[in-house]
Amino acid sequence: MTLDVSSPARPPLWAALVFAAAVGGAAGLWPGPGAAATGPFEPFVGAWVGGGQIIGSNGVRERIRCRANEDESAQGAALSQSIVCASASFRLDIRSYAQASGRNVQGYWQEETRNVSGQLTGSLDDDRFVGAVTGAGFTARISLWSNGRRQAVSIQPSAGDIADVQIELERRG
Repeated sequence: MTLDVSSPARPPLWAALVFAAAVGGAAGLWPGPGAAATGPFEPFVGAWVGGGQIIGSNGVRERIRCRANEDESAQGAALSQSIVCASASFRLDIRSYAQASGRNVQGYWQEETRNVSGQLTGSLDDDRFVGAVTGAGFTARISLWSNGRRQAVSIQPSAGDIADVQIELERRG
């Protein structure tokens, strides 16, 4: 059984994936080899690939594949991100922007295939981002960890048919 995530009328399911993308965006900011450290997002900057799973509230699991690209801007205080995830029944295409003020992060995201958007908030602590994404009718918690070569992302929507989105990414190249 696969999860039906194709309907824009089901925001909690695709919202979780959007949230994952946003987290992947925040997580994908590690600099490449030899890159100079420039700001709080440096551990996440770069190009990433990997996969994971969507876990439905009914326990059904579906595999997803993802790729992400993240770039710093504003002298390292901001991050622009693009992430695409897909499975047999799902596609997610997210663009996001986050800006740090100390350890606090605020920004926005847009899911291109469904033309939806919302706010991204959270905090950075060295190799970890913890926060939330909100939009019309949904909220999801997000957690991201990276050691510079690998990232782990968890997204937990507050309601709907998705209980968790788990993604593991590795640096490309």
